Amino acid sequence: MLTLSTWLIGSGFSVRKFQFKSFEFLKFFIISFVTFAFVAFFNLGANLAPTHILEINGLKVPLGKCIEGNRRIIPDEKEREEYCKCFIEKITNDRQLKSKYQEQLETNKVNEVFEEIQESPKFQDLGIEDCMTSIQMKWSDNLANSMKQNWKMELSGTEFEITNDIDKYCDCLIEEYRQFPLDEIMEEDFTESQKASEIDEKCRKQSEK
Repeated sequence: MLTLSTWLIGSGFSVRKFQFKSFEFLKFFIISFVTFAFVAFFNLGANLAPTHILEINGLKVPLGKCIEGNRRIIPDEKEREEYCKCFIEKITNDRQLKSKYQEQLETNKVNEVFEEIQESPKFQDLGIEDCMTSIQMKWSDNLANSMKQNWKMELSGTEFEITNDIDKYCDCLIEEYRQFPLDEIMEEDFTESQKASEIDEKCRKQSEK
């Protein structure tokens, strides 16, 4: 890539025919290398450098990755920060979990801890749902598209795909669901409600082949 970049830059700036074995090649190679190195270092530093470091229950925890990771679901940055802080508080309130994950939490591995905690038997007892009470969940195009893609993956290759157009069905669901507040849609009993059943029946009929 560096050699190709050198050739392209050199060919554009050289008056004479550009040759690899020349002083100009070396000059433009250095330009390409320095540019590449600067961009790579900047991007790597941006990804690795811990941000939004807060002291929570005696631990200094970088929340940057958590805040960025929830951008699609929680549009407001301040609310994302409060959610992540609450999550960490719930984990570190448990002495056993605090001891187990202290090193990971303090070394910018919050997301890895979250994933592991969700598979833990203790997850239900932590009261993570309390962290959502102060957040105004809002619909976004990114969130809607993500939901649609998940539904399509679940329905692809099933008998439903034979009788119905999956795209039409999912588009219908999104259109109907977006008429309700997002926090209502995310309630555990919504999928079993009469409203959800009516929406499903309507979208099934509209998407029939």
